[in-house]
Amino acid sequence: MPIGSRKTRIVLACLALDLERPLSLTALADRLWDGEPPQSFVSTLQGHLSRLRTALREAQETDGGSGGRPAELVSRSGTYTLHAEPDRVDWRLYHRLAVDARALAEAGDDRRALAALDRAARAWRGEPLAGLPGLWAQQVRGQLRDRRFATTLVRHEIELRLGRFADLVPDLAELADEHPWNEQVAAQLMTALYGCGRVDEAVDAYRRLQRRMYADLATAPGEPLNRLLEGILRRDRAADLVARPAGPPAVLAPPPAPGPARRPSTLPPPPELVGRDVELDLLIAAGRGEWPTAGRSAALPVVALSGQPGCGKTALALTAAHRLRADFPDGAFLLRLATHTPARPDPGPEAAATALLRLLGVPAPEIPLDPDELLARCRELLSQRRALVVLDDAAGPGQIGPLLPAEPTSFVLVTARRRMAELPALSTVPLDTLAPAASAAMFSRLAGPDRAADPGPLADVTRRCAHLPLALHLAAGRFRSRSSWDLAHLADRLSRNDRLGELRHGTDSLHAALSMSYHDLSADHQIALRRLSLHPGSDFGLLTAAALVDCPPDRAEHLIEELLAVNLLAEHGIERFGFHELVREYAADREAHEEPRREHLRTIGRSVNFLLWMADHTDRAAHPDRFRLPLRALSPELAEEPAPVPPEALRTVRAHSWLAAETETLLDLEKDLRTNGDPESAAVLAHLLAGRLDAEGLWPEAIGIHRAAAEHWRARGAEAPELHALLALSAVRSKVGRHPDAEHAARRALHLARTTADPRGTAESLGHLAQARWRQGDLPAALALQEEALSVLHELGAATATATANIGLLHGMLGDDETALHHLTEALADFRARGDRAAAVRTTMNIGGIHLRAGNHTAARNSLEFALQNGSGVVPVADMAAIRLNLAEIMSAAGEIAPALAVAEECLQVFHRLGILQRQAEAMNFKGMLLLRSGDPESAGEAYAGALAVARSIGSPQDEAAARCGLARTAEQMSSAGGTLGSGLPAAGGPGARAVRFD
Repeated sequence: MPIGSRKTRIVLACLALDLERPLSLTALADRLWDGEPPQSFVSTLQGHLSRLRTALREAQETDGGSGGRPAELVSRSGTYTLHAEPDRVDWRLYHRLAVDARALAEAGDDRRALAALDRAARAWRGEPLAGLPGLWAQQVRGQLRDRRFATTLVRHEIELRLGRFADLVPDLAELADEHPWNEQVAAQLMTALYGCGRVDEAVDAYRRLQRRMYADLATAPGEPLNRLLEGILRRDRAADLVARPAGPPAVLAPPPAPGPARRPSTLPPPPELVGRDVELDLLIAAGRGEWPTAGRSAALPVVALSGQPGCGKTALALTAAHRLRADFPDGAFLLRLATHTPARPDPGPEAAATALLRLLGVPAPEIPLDPDELLARCRELLSQRRALVVLDDAAGPGQIGPLLPAEPTSFVLVTARRRMAELPALSTVPLDTLAPAASAAMFSRLAGPDRAADPGPLADVTRRCAHLPLALHLAAGRFRSRSSWDLAHLADRLSRNDRLGELRHGTDSLHAALSMSYHDLSADHQIALRRLSLHPGSDFGLLTAAALVDCPPDRAEHLIEELLAVNLLAEHGIERFGFHELVREYAADREAHEEPRREHLRTIGRSVNFLLWMADHTDRAAHPDRFRLPLRALSPELAEEPAPVPPEALRTVRAHSWLAAETETLLDLEKDLRTNGDPESAAVLAHLLAGRLDAEGLWPEAIGIHRAAAEHWRARGAEAPELHALLALSAVRSKVGRHPDAEHAARRALHLARTTADPRGTAESLGHLAQARWRQGDLPAALALQEEALSVLHELGAATATATANIGLLHGMLGDDETALHHLTEALADFRARGDRAAAVRTTMNIGGIHLRAGNHTAARNSLEFALQNGSGVVPVADMAAIRLNLAEIMSAAGEIAPALAVAEECLQVFHRLGILQRQAEAMNFKGMLLLRSGDPESAGEAYAGALAVARSIGSPQDEAAARCGLARTAEQMSSAGGTLGSGLPAAGGPGARAVRFD
């Protein structure tokens, strides 16, 4: 039937593969346009359906009405169904014959089974869905190939039983090259070679597989293949080594004497479980129809345990199954679907249904051959019996969904690496890594408490195992077998060597577990996983992923969703994604081994350029008034490149939100660039980050970043970038109280600004120098420098509000409160007119400080409370703490000593955490005053001594004088016989000495 349009052919393929099943327009559109249909998809799709209906009618007319029931496209209630004889769809015919053959083989009729497989082979007509594009067609092609591969293995087993060893060797050798890790293929090849007398080649086939599995998967062949090798080496009869179909399960005889009926079970012994109490309680409640969460159905649910490789899904499922065995009179069964094993069995639901029915005791002759009847029989049993079934290591929703009844009376537990979101009737319990305490308990129990008693090294080992249960099992098993090792040595090996290579024991390894999931991915998803592992931060957004993978954002989202579905990525927040650290390590290892060096460097380059470009874009939007260089002055090459983000995607980016989400990543990137040979890009990023680091109070981190940038630009002879780096360095040094260093950087900046005739740079340098001089107690010099800066700004016609506010503060420090308030009020009006909320809040705070110093507590409280109410999320945490500290001073003046002391302690902790030494000295002086007034001179002396030490270290004469005054007053009171301490004590080190923040 000739159909020219590829879209129409896709529609036909969808309907034919779901023969006799209605499909909605939405479902068809998702398959046709990879989940992103156009707005006009309804009319477009109806056009394709109309053309398909015409083609089907013309084909029927051409055939003359022969060939049984005609193919007919029927629409009903918004859905479309293709009606036709099942055998007219080649896949349906192939699949029916393959199922028939498998049933005949299991019944022992190999020759009729082979005849059915011959007819199936004639029905297979080359590449499935050949020439059809799109993700749906690609996925279906993979699924159909997997089914055919499983059928091929069945055929080879039959032919081996019939003794056709020599005929099979060429086909099996080719198949072994195509599937180098498949142990079932290797077993068949070894058997065929041995059966025709080629013993050495059979052994060599085993050795090749062994080497390949160790090199690629860090594992070894399983027990069945090892037993086959032993049989070959013993020279057993070839016929005895050939796999035979399993007989029907034995029927349990009734007990000879009255007593409780024995419940059938195929569960292995219960594993030792640690740290999953919440999840275990949830599963037990589910098995008893008692979901503890509101909104759950009271009927027995189907529950899927989903999580990354090695997180302990099977152990949890088996533990729950053993706890629940007594509740299910028809038995408890484990069906290992073994999706992630080298054997790779048939992933289809029919194979799983057949195995499940045999497990439940259905004799082989009574298992239906028709796929629909087979699945219906499975659903019927699960809705009639009271059994517990664990379906372990499932392939996904396509394998499990057709087995499940709407209202099961059996409790079905599924474990899978793939999430089952496509099955709404199934409830998912996600598993993550263990909590550190549970991780330590598990390792200690596995390794032996006598050798794992030291908590420090134990915590180090479990941290390096990333608290992943499989990693803990492997490390503990290896540790147990090496009696000379101690925990410190194990931790050292895990930190010093290839961690994935160390996490192995016997034939098991974490590398092998991750390899199975990795090799399940399509080539595109493997590339995405590898490239995403190169991201410098702990998590990333869609735009960053698109830059790394080198694809549009919508394509990046599709790739990420599949990686999330198979638990190789995690979702850390709204559209924020990241790796588990061991998965990332594996992906990075694959990147190093599989990606060409040139492509590897291109990926890193795209990532760096994207982050630099976005940092520049968002910095300009978030801090429009910041004195900065254009990108072309820092990196002409980057500035000339086209924007790495599509305009429609860029419009959705909010500058402040992007910077907040990516600050940690940008800091990691700067460090990585600086230490790994790209100081130029690191210095560019330092300039782009200056506004964000200052706004967030990340001053200690900023010092090293700006110092390295200044040194780089100076070595390059790039005066303008060096000037900006020195200004940023001076600012952050001043913020943390390193005033002599701040002055040094400001003087060098001033020299560069004057040398290069940069008036704006001159004004900024004068302002920074004024800041440094004021903090060192030279207020007249600071005022003169700030007024000179203001004059330059006036000449330029530039904004002067900040300089005006600073002059007002200096007048206040010099005791001229009236002039100070005049300048601050003028600056406040300017800031409000420009919409600069942060500057307005800080200026209001400083006005409150002037009122506080003047003793006008009512006006001070009004200003400070306004700043406190409007400053959250607008000004840095350190400024908010300074506001609270000033309000605490008003509280202390009103006699509220205890509340004021609590606030002072909280603010001191903030300043200490941020490394702001100037503020620490101020807060400790204030704390000393409060302690002295509360009658605790000994603690007051400790606070003043701490303030003195800090003030000396940063060269702050004002804070040093306040501390000395406080210590003298403390010593006087402690030595006074019968002296009275209380609220009437003079406020040593209080408002007269403590400065208000300078901006």
